[in-house]
Amino acid sequence: MRRLGIALQRAQNTLSRQADTFARTLDLTGTQIIIIDFLNNQPVDQPIYQKDIEQEFNIRKSTATNILNLMVKKRLIIRQIGTHDKRLKQISLSPQAQQLAVQIDTFFENSEKAIRDKLGDTAKQELTKQLEKLFKETNM
Repeated sequence: MRRLGIALQRAQNTLSRQADTFARTLDLTGTQIIIIDFLNNQPVDQPIYQKDIEQEFNIRKSTATNILNLMVKKRLIIRQIGTHDKRLKQISLSPQAQQLAVQIDTFFENSEKAIRDKLGDTAKQELTKQLEKLFKETNM
């Protein structure tokens, strides 16, 4: 494997497959568990809006709308009129998703540990730092 892009894609495919397999045990999708995990790990006093999810996961507005609408339909998230801006709808986890968040957090913690065990702490931290730099510089 000579190209970095291909290596990243292969790694992403593997991680996505693992997340999808776990998510199916909860009758969810990999994307849904990632969003639940994201929402669960935000400060309680920080309102989260669709735009935040679009930015965090680098997805288009239409994609985020479709994902979030399905999550509302499955009663995983609640949309409420924003506290700071009445034009925006604040997104929060439903009680059902809050219960699932414990299992989801454990899954992601175990996944992170497995990566750390394979790469080592220093290499994992450096890889994460470099990937964040690459993302930031290519999305300006």
